[in-house]
Amino acid sequence: MIMGSIEERDVVVVGAGIAGCMAAATIALKGKGDVSVLLLDRNPPQDVGKKNTLGWVCGDAVGEHHIKYVQDRIGATYGKPEMENRVSAVYVFSPDMKVRVPFEGPGYVLDRPKFGRRLLDDALKAGVEYRGNAQATELIAENGQIVGLKGQTTGTLPNSYFEIRSKLIIDASGMSTKLRRDLQIPIMMEKEIDKDDVEPTARLNARLKEGISVETSHCDIYLDQEKAPGGYLWLFPKSSDKVNIGLGIQQRRSNRPLNALLKDWLATDERFKDIQPLADDSNLTGAWQVSVRHQNDCLVANGYMVCGDAAWFPNPISAGGIGPGLIGGVMAGETAVSAIERGDFSEKGLWQYNVDFVDKYGNKTAALEAFRVYLQTLDNRQINYGMRHFLSQSEATSMSLGEMPHLSPMQKLVKLFEGLGSYRAFKGLIYTMDRMKRLNNLYANYPKTPEEFPEWKKQADKALGEVKARFH
Repeated sequence: MIMGSIEERDVVVVGAGIAGCMAAATIALKGKGDVSVLLLDRNPPQDVGKKNTLGWVCGDAVGEHHIKYVQDRIGATYGKPEMENRVSAVYVFSPDMKVRVPFEGPGYVLDRPKFGRRLLDDALKAGVEYRGNAQATELIAENGQIVGLKGQTTGTLPNSYFEIRSKLIIDASGMSTKLRRDLQIPIMMEKEIDKDDVEPTARLNARLKEGISVETSHCDIYLDQEKAPGGYLWLFPKSSDKVNIGLGIQQRRSNRPLNALLKDWLATDERFKDIQPLADDSNLTGAWQVSVRHQNDCLVANGYMVCGDAAWFPNPISAGGIGPGLIGGVMAGETAVSAIERGDFSEKGLWQYNVDFVDKYGNKTAALEAFRVYLQTLDNRQINYGMRHFLSQSEATSMSLGEMPHLSPMQKLVKLFEGLGSYRAFKGLIYTMDRMKRLNNLYANYPKTPEEFPEWKKQADKALGEVKARFH
């Protein structure tokens, strides 16, 4: 073992994915050069944010409103080559392909490796120090406060070990981060994620056969409980002949491996005949697990914050994590700068991060999680009918935002019930909508101080727990 001397930094950000790079850059920019920020990642700079040996496994899509938020807050703008295609909408298709409903507005399909490198370049230019091939192994706690971390370098032998003392650790190191799970101080954040709130996904970047093309103006999501049990399939166009396609499933709904399901889809869709997998920047065909629950209800502890996948930011319906990672990273960075200015890194001193994130993004995610749990109980026939007769464009937009659409008069509900052909499905929908309203009201009144949190948390857990108990 080779041990270096103890280092000191104001802030250490662990994980240089979307959220980590954004948090580090925001601190450096808004700290105006007076704050020392170290960004740790297990990858070298050219592979920054790479999830595993197969690459940057994700759908590569992000909403335009998230990009605009970053521009407004820190002035960053993006374009070619990191943004490959702009789309005007995300369409969701019924299993029988007879209904197409726009669920979200304009956005972009990214070149994920290039986008990651662009975020790192911006952070470096702002004054962030980057250390690649480095793994944080444990946090250092003293008197109920996180005061630093220990880690080791990787990729070279012998490994060297380091210890860094810091005022604040921002953990953006992934969904199952060891740092959060092993916290040894009193906290109100959740340490573990339930296995039913995790979905396996598989993704393929590919070139279509010559003569075959797709529309580039929109992203497509396909609901099909047979091809993607408890989840969905996606096609996101990077150009007319280059696509990001994949699927996510509910693990307990399928006894078939992901690669077999993806292979079946490729074999049955004429658009994918003789498709040529791509490996740009070593971004290979691969699989990854994604959280599909609402964010951790508490994102802070004394001297410690979670962000991005480590805080379960991905959307519970779409599993999209790039957008919330961007805005959450900015918010984490802004809170860190404020804490440095005040010299207060306590849970209470960092609490504004919770309030800001819930207000901007997280106030609808618990309701979306409730709807996801209900949706996973339906079969293709019920989804076909529900999309045909229940979801207008305005209702779909409301649902995608976690809001409750205005229900039409009783005649529409009776018609829906008759079409679903299942009293249980009908009652389940009404029940879910009621709980979604309750959850939205709770999160609209998210506690402004840590002292109010325990009682609020009991109510939120009860409301969401009742939904899961009913449908599981």
